[in-house]
Formats: sequence, structure tokens, C-alpha cells
Amino acid sequence: MNASKNDRAGNRGGLRTLIIPFLLTVACLSCRESVREYAATESYPEDPTLSTIAVKKAMILIAHDDDMCTMSGTISKLNRQGWEIQVLSFPLAEERNQAHRRACEAILDQVSFYGFGQETYRNDLTDSTIAHEAIPKADFDKVFNRPLVEAEMIRRVNEFGPTVVFSLDNDIGGYGHPDHVLISQLVRDLAEADSIHPQYIYQSVYTRSMMERIMARHDERMKKWGFEGGGWERAKRIYRVEGMPIPDVQVNIVSEAEAKMAYLGSYNERERKTIGFYIPAFEDYSAKEYFGIFDREFFRVLRPGTSR
Repeated sequence: MNASKNDRAGNRGGLRTLIIPFLLTVACLSCRESVREYAATESYPEDPTLSTIAVKKAMILIAHDDDMCTMSGTISKLNRQGWEIQVLSFPLAEERNQAHRRACEAILDQVSFYGFGQETYRNDLTDSTIAHEAIPKADFDKVFNRPLVEAEMIRRVNEFGPTVVFSLDNDIGGYGHPDHVLISQLVRDLAEADSIHPQYIYQSVYTRSMMERIMARHDERMKKWGFEGGGWERAKRIYRVEGMPIPDVQVNIVSEAEAKMAYLGSYNERERKTIGFYIPAFEDYSAKEYFGIFDREFFRVLRPGTSR
């Protein structure tokens, strides 16, 4: 009799041991943000070009380390296929630079930085400057030390000799940051002038459904946190565009789910929160589940010297 009671007590204890973690898991799943509404509803042609290029060298030209997050699955995929890949961006605080190097270790070959920082390449920085606010392109020559950036970009790109350059778009730079627009515009201008010589420029973009929903989410959160909000709409007005350019191609990145999640997770906490504005709630999901939803990356493809 006592043995039977002990057995029942032991069974109940065992059930509690199993049930409590299960209930906690269910609770966590139920309180996390649903992200399906932010995934692309559109489809575009699968990229036909990258797999055919003989000289497999690519260079990512961006303003800030985390600007390559939206293309990191494609970068990882190319690297596994034998591409030699470098990234060039402006330096930030050393702790963040180290986090960027750490994040990139598994998906590309070399991380490098311009030899000067924001205080040198921008002329408008004061205590009241909001660096990410859009600036009319007509003011870029006053705001930016364009010749300095241009000269170093030409030198670094031509030293490496990439066949393909990856950047953000030059229309609105993702969400409107003028540094993004400057670098992406320089890439395009220098390629058209034959000062750098990539065969293709791949500009990372979102589809229209993604950009509108993700930016509306971001704007809502900014207002909740006491900020003005409306930055996306202001950027569209200032740059006179409807948003990012429409993609030409998509790249399936399901095979890179673990690598992309590891890349995103390698940043410091503050950067991960910033990344989470534009890659919503990625830390709440497993790599397989999240990139089963966000299973593609999208690009406008430009070929210097042609109408595209």
C-alpha cells in the first residue's frame, strides 16, 4: 500500500516535471509577436545571374555594419559556394566594430573599415543633429565630404576587384538614412563613370508589402517610446519616392537559416534591438521557423553601362 502511494506520488511529481516546462513554453509562444504579416506576399524571378559568374568575388559597400543584415542570407550562401567576399563600412565604437567582425566570421572573408569616421565624412553633426533623418540629395555636397569617401571607395574596391557589389538602394537607402543613400549613390555613380568596375550591383530591398508593414510597425513603436515618428513618410517626401525600388529578383535563403540567425545574434544587445526594428522579433523564434517565414531576400539588379 505504501509502495503504491509512493509510486503515485512519484508519478505526479514526474508529470509536474514534464508539464511545467511545457506550459512555460506554450506561454512564451503565445506572448511572442506574430511576424507572418511582415513577410513578403509578392514573388519575383529567382536570381539567374550569380550562379553563372566565373570570377566569384563580391564586395559589400555599406555605411554601417548592420546595413548588411537584410542581405546576409545571400552573402552566406555565396560564401559557402566558394565566393570570396569582403565588406567595407564606416568605423564605429571599437566594441561595435569587434561585434561586427565577430558576426561576419562565418559568412564572409574580410571585414574592413574606412580610415575615418562620421565626424570626418559629415559636416552637419551637432548635439541636436538626428543623423538618421533624411536630407535632400541637393544638400549632400554640403553635408558630406563626398570627395574623401569617393577616393577611398575607389581605392578599396579596385584593390579587391569584385565582380559583384552589394549595397542598399540609392533611392531611399532602406528607410531614409542619408548615410545609406550617399554610399549607395556613390556605388552607382562610380560604376557608371567606370571608376570602379563591377559587372553587377545588387541593391538589397524589401517588397512593397514588407516595407509598408514593417515601417508602420517601426513608426508605431517610436511613438510609444516618446519619439515624433513619421520618419518613413518624411523620407519618402524628401527623396521624392514611393519607397524602396521594386525588386528584380529573389534569392531563397532557407538553407542559410542557421547561419543568418547566428550572424544576427552575434551583435551586441543594443544593435540587436535596432536590427529588430527592420527584422521584426527575430530573437523570439528559432532559425528554422523564422526563416521558414522570411525565406527569401530581394534585390534590384543594376548592370553598369546599360539602362539597368
